[in-house]
Amino acid sequence: MRIIDPHTHMVTRVTDDYEHMAAAGIEAVVEPSFWLGSPRTSAGTFADYFEMIIGWETQRAKQFGIEHFCTIALNPREANNEPLAAEVLPLVEKFCQRETVVGIGEIGLDRQTDAEERAFRFQLQLAKKHNLPVIIHLPHQYKRLGAERTLAIVAEEGMDPAKTLLDHNTEETMSLYEGTPWWRGLTIYAVTKLTVERAANIVEQYGVERLMVNSSADWGVSDPLSVPKLVVELKRRGYPKEKIEQLVFHNPIEFYRQSPRWTFQA
Repeated sequence: MRIIDPHTHMVTRVTDDYEHMAAAGIEAVVEPSFWLGSPRTSAGTFADYFEMIIGWETQRAKQFGIEHFCTIALNPREANNEPLAAEVLPLVEKFCQRETVVGIGEIGLDRQTDAEERAFRFQLQLAKKHNLPVIIHLPHQYKRLGAERTLAIVAEEGMDPAKTLLDHNTEETMSLYEGTPWWRGLTIYAVTKLTVERAANIVEQYGVERLMVNSSADWGVSDPLSVPKLVVELKRRGYPKEKIEQLVFHNPIEFYRQSPRWTFQA
């Protein structure tokens, strides 16, 4: 089955991971900007990181026939260093117009502070200005409260639901979207987010419309083959093949092709 992983942090992975992903059917990935595990202390370190995911990771992926795209952002955790954030946000606007950049993200809330909200709103406005999709990080603590606050903010900023993906959902938050047009994301990351089995349960309960699944696959105990493993689990349960293909292949294309720099051909 053809697969796209719409949210994975390949900068954290070894080359063997690209090889295994290609063998499992993954044809394209999107790498959002994120926190690197310790606080960055200067704007230059952000610029170097953005260059790395725009250029070097694209080259690494191509060696295995995988198309690599990325999204650019100041992540919510580092938004709390407001003097640094003031230097980085202009870089976000500069880099979001580069080759292979298909959106703004990850943005949103972490500790749900006012500083995070200010950076969040600024980057939502950038996305509207440059006509780009956004990937929004839902907080890990007080998730439902954070999701409700996030939905209020994106509505206040006049975001187009077709270009707005709210990621890292769990059973706690999925009911918030019923009857709404926002895109929802599930991150299969067994230790802190969802197991394959829990993600499959959510898919069976809520369906695949405007839903995407991803591996994240960053510094923690994670698996870049999470999406192919979900495919296997859904097949085992007898879930319709066409619905699985929509979830893991056609939905990411529908979302990201709204970016002028999405060049993947189905």
